[in-house]
Amino acid sequence: MSITIRNGAVCLCFYLPLSLCVVQADTLWLTNGDRLSGTIQSLSDGELELKTDYAGLLKMKWASVSTMESESQISIGNNKTKEKYPVSVSPYNAGYVVINHDNKKEIVSVKRIEEFMKSEVRTDQWDWSGNIDAGVNLKNSSTNTDDYSLSLNTKLKKEKWRHDISATYDRAVEDNNVNTDNYSLRYAIDYIFKEQYFWQSRLSYKRDWVEDLSRQLLIGTGPGYQLWDDDTGALSLSLLGGAFSYGYSDDKRDSHLGASIHWDYQRFLIDKTVTLYSNGELGHSLDNEGVISLDAELGLRYALTSWSTFHIGYHRNIVEGKRDTLDERIFSTGLGMTWK
Repeated sequence: MSITIRNGAVCLCFYLPLSLCVVQADTLWLTNGDRLSGTIQSLSDGELELKTDYAGLLKMKWASVSTMESESQISIGNNKTKEKYPVSVSPYNAGYVVINHDNKKEIVSVKRIEEFMKSEVRTDQWDWSGNIDAGVNLKNSSTNTDDYSLSLNTKLKKEKWRHDISATYDRAVEDNNVNTDNYSLRYAIDYIFKEQYFWQSRLSYKRDWVEDLSRQLLIGTGPGYQLWDDDTGALSLSLLGGAFSYGYSDDKRDSHLGASIHWDYQRFLIDKTVTLYSNGELGHSLDNEGVISLDAELGLRYALTSWSTFHIGYHRNIVEGKRDTLDERIFSTGLGMTWK
């Protein structure tokens, strides 16, 4: 087993995600001689976050770290080739760490490691996270307007299984005329069978009491790929094959076989006080009618406290190729709560 020292230019290639296989302690040796143990969360903009049992979340300058050790296997990327491979990190002399990969060891300068973060840990315990957003807009002037919106998103994770449940309700009334009145329910289950690859099955249903297209049912299943899932956020894509079913206000109904692309994106910004999120599904029927559907959401969520939030969101629902083209836009803003 050989040990080689790479020059600074090569060391610049190392960046991004660290993925835990089991929950174990990490150790930091500081330039002042102190030693700290805990779980390294992330390194970004020269600041390291270390989660500890004795002092909570500690933040420190990366320049104060002399060397480090991660007992869990991590995944390190190469900026030039974009490849990722599993390694382990061991301490070395001041200012360096040892990267162990494929029975080879490379000594890397700590100064050349600019950014990394640890991935979500899969354990045999249930991990429950989610948020509720609510918005109310009441206006009394020349016209009386009442707008209500409510959304729930929650995720349950255990070992290789992930459950994603969401629901929405929107209602808008202007001078006793109901302009919007609908709800939606969605459920997805993922099985992670190898690293970032998973298989997803998804069911969504929408009921509308205003539009002629009063019912939408989508069922699909297919492979997915997790681009990242770490301390900075997550992004997953899945390609689903299944069926679309549409019902109308006169109780007529038609169905189509189709395919869709689903995405789920979340990114933490500004020291995790702001969350940029987007999720949705773009579908197309596989018959001659060429039905196109889009159900997508984009928004920002600001953390007021550890559990309360303020959000701004935009939701777009489009169905083309049916007897009644649906093009629905919903802007929402209000308060909410989050948990994890």
